[in-house]
Amino acid sequence: MIKYLLFIYLGVNFISNAQDFYLDNQWQSLGPNTTPGYFRKMSSLGIGPTEFIKATPHQKGLLLTGSIPGGLFYSTNGGDLWINAGSDEWDYSSTSYADFYPSNANTWFAISCYENKKNRPSPLNIKGGIYRTTDKANAWKKIGNAQDFGKYNTIYSFKFNPQSPSKMYVLSSNGMYYTHNCLAETVKWEKESQVKGMVYDMTFVGNVGFITVKSGKKWQLYQLSNNKYTLVTAFETYTDGLLHLTLNAFGNQLLILADYSKSADKLLVYDLNTDKVTELSRSQRVIFGHGFTFGVSPHNKNEIYVGSGLVLRRWNFETKKFENLGGKYHVDVEFVSFDPFDENIIYMSNHGGISISYNKGKTWHAKNEGLAVSEVLGLAVSDTDPNIIIIGTNHDGSDVYANWDNNGNYYWKNVNGGDALIPLIDPKDSSIIYTSNQYTGGGIYFSDNFAETNQNIHSLNGLATSGWEMAATLHPIATNILFFNYKNSKGNIDVVRTKDATKRKNAEIISNFEETHQLKTYKVYSLFNSKYHPDILLAYVLHYDKDKNGKKIIKHRLYRTLNALDSAKNVILSWHEIELPRNYWLGDVVIDRKNFNKMYFSYISGKKPSFENPDESGIIYYAKYRKNNYQIKRNFDISLNIPQDKVGRYNLIYFSPSKHKRYVIIGTRSGVYLGNKFNLKGGGNWKKIGYGLPHCLVYGMHYNEKDMILTVGLRGRGVWRISLKNEL
Repeated sequence: MIKYLLFIYLGVNFISNAQDFYLDNQWQSLGPNTTPGYFRKMSSLGIGPTEFIKATPHQKGLLLTGSIPGGLFYSTNGGDLWINAGSDEWDYSSTSYADFYPSNANTWFAISCYENKKNRPSPLNIKGGIYRTTDKANAWKKIGNAQDFGKYNTIYSFKFNPQSPSKMYVLSSNGMYYTHNCLAETVKWEKESQVKGMVYDMTFVGNVGFITVKSGKKWQLYQLSNNKYTLVTAFETYTDGLLHLTLNAFGNQLLILADYSKSADKLLVYDLNTDKVTELSRSQRVIFGHGFTFGVSPHNKNEIYVGSGLVLRRWNFETKKFENLGGKYHVDVEFVSFDPFDENIIYMSNHGGISISYNKGKTWHAKNEGLAVSEVLGLAVSDTDPNIIIIGTNHDGSDVYANWDNNGNYYWKNVNGGDALIPLIDPKDSSIIYTSNQYTGGGIYFSDNFAETNQNIHSLNGLATSGWEMAATLHPIATNILFFNYKNSKGNIDVVRTKDATKRKNAEIISNFEETHQLKTYKVYSLFNSKYHPDILLAYVLHYDKDKNGKKIIKHRLYRTLNALDSAKNVILSWHEIELPRNYWLGDVVIDRKNFNKMYFSYISGKKPSFENPDESGIIYYAKYRKNNYQIKRNFDISLNIPQDKVGRYNLIYFSPSKHKRYVIIGTRSGVYLGNKFNLKGGGNWKKIGYGLPHCLVYGMHYNEKDMILTVGLRGRGVWRISLKNEL
């Protein structure tokens, strides 16, 4: 009876607390929804990476493009305007490949996968699969899933048989699958027993099919004729050291791009009649596109386009050399295709979105209106003006959303190039911002004018950048004090602080975990603090070690100092380890207002249910620590109804309007959830916030308590916002 009354009490109190917020509003996109403006135009200026672009001969101007983390988009006017094709509603709002059905412009197929792995698709996992629409994206149906292909299987693409287009072939890391009728109400899939290994690419020369297969470490080329696969032995001498192997029809011959891991890549031709392979060129170097930046014009077989280095080049048959094309497009080319109606139009997918040439590559135009696919890796929002936002994006630099013209019109500008990471905004002065990037010569930058000009803090202090492991945070009260990380002379990554980011040689080293905790190889991966305990600093450390069998492992460690403003020497000696609930990748950490020995942890993904813990999802934990040794006193999973999934980073917000009210907001791919103090003790269900948010990983959140505005950054769909007020 007491337990029953307790749950009634908890439920009533949650309802009472939840009434402080209105959770039924719709999420709104803030973009960037087109290529941002800029102070200094850079080769990395763009909207976000796209993986492919496809046209159809059945409707002029109808195009498909996709972002692996951001989803599928279409255009009906040749790329002048892009519209999301409904992938925001898929379980994973991702698209690694899509194409039109060969004989119908209204029917499209698309692949959705778990995540983006180095700009390539990942396995399907539980909720990925192949989708089909027969009415131009008004409705989608999943026609192939993990049960058909395997949850650990990666699907690269699909192809249609030219003799019978309803026969679709699916190319995957675990062989080839096919269906005789991809248009059926219920599609039946079969696995091709004649081919073993990874099937990477496929093309048809007339009615003869060819596939590239990797079995073990060896690549092979197979020919498909009369439903039989036979090995093309003439290609055997070219297989050593291959990284990717892709194909294109070349009139009545087969064109082969052999991408090698170390040696120069080769462009080859296979003659079906003579069974001979001829080498055309070895002067290109495929870096991006994984072999798929490779196309032959349907209007002229002598026009061959290949990704070479960061750019696209054209093979000239008369001179037997590659020609450089116009270069004013975002570098890092992923895909090239051609307009079926106009021989002068070439389409390109690159790490900045879509570029189109109307004169066979002499000049290029960015065509990104509506293509909101920015891969946010870090988000900062002004405490004084929630409309001022900074994002660090993968491949496309740092973008600032501000009232640039002082007329009340907020829009995006690019302020730094490269692969951008953590941004910061001074909570007292929004014109003071920090941006960062990972590439050589990069680091963290300071600006007091919205990044019209900036200074590299790492360079000012003679510090090596921490690269992709960039971490930084400002002291919540003494906002001139910046904590960030750097790579020391031994290759480890430690913490430094500066009290004046504009001065040279002003940074003080405040950690040395090799000396104080005997870690030999490690990286400070993230830094966390709290406005409720401003002098506390937390350092999340990746410790590279070996297990008892000598196998390399990563130990996830968390260290804390209770006075990050003490002398540098004292801070170094004050770090103590905090036991973590899971030895796994942390997403975020927040500290309880009343007791700094109470903390909440998010992990970048949940864990599989087990017999002992059938309902445990492992997304968010509560832990209370002992005062004497900082070991866990109480610790439990408070994920409750939050689905087990991949989550993201910097995805927790803790706020406490009074001593009796405490809230946490957690961002996940399945949605953003609100919990009160009872959820934080493991009671009741988390409440989902709003509707219409794409199912992408969350990388950064901010809540403005005064205006009740929640802002999130999505890896693949830019910045989204919702009001927690009842707007009616």
